[in-house]
Amino acid sequence: MTWIIVTILAVVLQQFLPWWSIGIAGFIFGFLIDQSRKYAFINGFTGIFLLWGGTATYIYIINDAVLANRLAVLTGLPHGVLLIIITGLLGGMIAGLASLSGRYLRELSQCNITPIREK
Repeated sequence: MTWIIVTILAVVLQQFLPWWSIGIAGFIFGFLIDQSRKYAFINGFTGIFLLWGGTATYIYIINDAVLANRLAVLTGLPHGVLLIIITGLLGGMIAGLASLSGRYLRELSQCNITPIREK
């Protein structure tokens, strides 16, 4: 259930920043929360997939699929539901990879690297 943290962080950041703030939310999440690499990606992906997919589904239902179907025609998709799925997957991949990058930076910052000294 730690994906809820990235979802809340993304909602807050999207109030002030553009769409790419989901990457910032995922990166912060991956850096601050201690978890394995696999779960860093999965939690970041799941949080934003559900956020963006849920928001797109809500808009789809509210306007009786008019907007989604028109955008699907413009993009060459056969149906507006595919647009919702692609929206969720795209947002999820961005946040998942950003979360994984944050996890890698956390690992890198914890390394004890000794400098090479000349003799």
